[in-house]
Amino acid sequence: FDGKVIIGHGGGDVGAIRGYVTTYDAETGQFLWRFHTVPGNPADGFESPAMEMAAKTWAGEWWNHGGGGTVWNSITYDAETDTIFLGVGNGAPWNHRVRSAGQGDNLFLSSIVALSGKTGEYKWHYQTNPGESWDYNASMDIELADLEIGGRTRKVLMTAPKNGFFYVIDRVTGELVSAEPFVKVTWAKGIDMKTGRPIENPDARYPEGKSFVMWPGPVGAHSWLPMAYSPDTRLVYIPAIEMAAEYSSTPDFEKGWKRFPGHGVDGALFINFYVDAGPENGTSSLLAWDPVRQKAAWKAPTPGFFNGGVAATKGGLVFQGRSDGLFNAHDAETGEVLWSIDPGAPVIAPTITFSHKGVQYVTVLSGMVTSGTAFARFHPVAIDYYTQARRVLTFRLGGKEKLPSSEPFVLEPVEDPDYVPDDGNLLGLEQYARRCAVCHG
Repeated sequence: FDGKVIIGHGGGDVGAIRGYVTTYDAETGQFLWRFHTVPGNPADGFESPAMEMAAKTWAGEWWNHGGGGTVWNSITYDAETDTIFLGVGNGAPWNHRVRSAGQGDNLFLSSIVALSGKTGEYKWHYQTNPGESWDYNASMDIELADLEIGGRTRKVLMTAPKNGFFYVIDRVTGELVSAEPFVKVTWAKGIDMKTGRPIENPDARYPEGKSFVMWPGPVGAHSWLPMAYSPDTRLVYIPAIEMAAEYSSTPDFEKGWKRFPGHGVDGALFINFYVDAGPENGTSSLLAWDPVRQKAAWKAPTPGFFNGGVAATKGGLVFQGRSDGLFNAHDAETGEVLWSIDPGAPVIAPTITFSHKGVQYVTVLSGMVTSGTAFARFHPVAIDYYTQARRVLTFRLGGKEKLPSSEPFVLEPVEDPDYVPDDGNLLGLEQYARRCAVCHG
């Protein structure tokens, strides 16, 4: 953007990480500016007035846990106002009672943060989840638009983060314009438009000794897979997810919790992804959402809980892949499938479109990460790292190439006749669940 390149990083789920973004000159690599998204140890001083302000919203010795707030996905630039918009991630660890003694909003976790593109100076922020405690990061993609709202044109940004609410925010002032749920939500009754804060269900913070079935769970109502906005239809197209999880805490986590090296994800809490939460649990759809009316225009169910990134085109099409291996072109107005192909592997990557010598092309990657096996129950097909047909697929009108055939992979459990269950020895189960299951299922 504007001759510069900006980069963040991940890791907030697996270590004592403090988030930041760094900007360099795109031609020379010269360092230009850095913005931290959570404060460090006050004894070391603050890098900016924004960090001094943010530190007032933290408690305890949060810096020993890192704090989190990584910017691992969405960064958007508005050239008109020379503004960078950061989608900031979750806390580290997830549990607010451990990370910040259960106190404070913990800025700028789970926030949209607006910065000067030239200097990195703080402009404004909006926090989707004060005191974030569920892996509810706000890192999902941010779309810019000029919308007619209340009889006047508003310069807005739009985002659908993990927590299940669709947000329309004034991109100049940071004022919340509207926010409504686009999937099933149980953690909050709504968003207070006077304060911009969620009206939380008190049980959602999984008090000690209790558990809470949370919609959405940490997979989120919308993950990193990008949505799309069409200025022609004035609709947003969201790869929406309906998936719950049961959160619970124990006294052991409240007293001297430490992150153990080698854990996959340890948020200082227990999560049951396989909670019995009804037939909706583990489903997904391509959802066409009207950002002005804050209502669905149409909904096309997709198999499993994970579906592909979306691209909308000037030709009135919406492209999206699916985890069962289909790649579809939908009518942007109605959702009708107008064209489809089966590449022989899941297609969940973001779709891109470009023109070359007057011809428009559509390109997408096939293949799916193996971490999907952690939720094998919710997948419509088996996911195997070694046999997937990983390809770069490019399409055009009149294209005549044929895809090579690929055999579907069938995952079969391995029988172990010598295995004897022992309910008294749960150490192996606990170690596997904490260190391995997030990838290996």
